[in-house]
Amino acid sequence: MFARLANGEAAPTRLITGQNTLLGRTIHGLAYDPMHDEIVAPNALADAVLVFRGAAAGSEHPLRVIQGPHTHLVTPHAVSLDLQNREILVASLTGKRINVFRWDANGDATPVRVIEGPKTGLGHVVGLAVDPERNLLAVANSQDIVIFNRTDDGDVAPRARIAGPKTGITDEPWQMEFYKGQIFLAASNHLHQNLYEGVTLKPGMKDVPDDPWLNPILGFVGVWNITDNGNVAPLATIRGPFSGLIHPVGLALNPRSGEIYVSDSVRNGVLTFLVPQFFQQDTKGSNANTGSGKSQ
Repeated sequence: MFARLANGEAAPTRLITGQNTLLGRTIHGLAYDPMHDEIVAPNALADAVLVFRGAAAGSEHPLRVIQGPHTHLVTPHAVSLDLQNREILVASLTGKRINVFRWDANGDATPVRVIEGPKTGLGHVVGLAVDPERNLLAVANSQDIVIFNRTDDGDVAPRARIAGPKTGITDEPWQMEFYKGQIFLAASNHLHQNLYEGVTLKPGMKDVPDDPWLNPILGFVGVWNITDNGNVAPLATIRGPFSGLIHPVGLALNPRSGEIYVSDSVRNGVLTFLVPQFFQQDTKGSNANTGSGKSQ
C-alpha cells in the first residue's frame, strides 16, 4: 500500500508479505471490499483465493481461504467483487472458466455458479467486472471482451463480444474495472500468444525476437460501454509514448479524485493519471455494432 499521492521512489506505507499470508509468487488481480473492509487476492499456484483484513500488515494470516476440490478453482488469475449481490467472481487463467462464490465463502466451498464450456468462448481469462444495475458481466478474454448475463451458469454463449481492429486489442487484455455503465480495461498487447504455433514461430515472425518482452507493442487503457458489441472503438483511451504505458496489467479507479492507477509490469511501477473527464456522467447510449466510438 502506498499513499495516494506517492510519487517517485516512494516507500510503501504498509506491506502484506511473509509465509503466514499464504501469498504465492505472483498476484495478477486484487479487489477491495469497502463494505466489509477486506482485501481479496488470488493465489494461482495454490488454486486458492485469500481474503485479508483491510488493515492487514506484515506476515498476517488471511481471514478466509477458499481452497479445495469442491471450489473447482484452477489457476485463479483475477478476482472481482459484486458488492450489490454479495459475490466474489474469480477468473481462471487455464481453466477457461468463471467461478462465482458467496462473498463470505470459506474453505472448500462450492461455487454458486460456474461459466465454462465450448459455447462460452472463454480462453485466457485474466480480468472481469460486473454491472449489477444492468445484470451484465464483462470478461477480459484472450483477444477480446466478452459480455455475459450476470446470472449465467454453465456452458452458455456470451450475449456480446467486443473485438476487432477498431478496439485496438491485439492480444491478452488484463485487469478490468467497471464504473457507471462503462468498462475500463488495461490492454497489454504484448504479443505473448500470437508469436507461436505450438513451439514454432508463425510464418512471417522470423524477425521478431524470441522474447516478446524485448519488443513490446505499447499497451493502453481503454473505455467501452458495457452494452457495446462488435468491432467498436473505445470511447476514450490513455496511450502513446508520453503516457509511459508499455505493458499495463493492473488497473484501479478513484472516481472521486478523477484518477486512474495502472501498474506496468515492464516499468515495474504504478502510474497515476488525472482524468476527471472519464468520470463526469453516466454513459448515454451505446456504440453497439457501429464502431463509432472516439478515442481521446
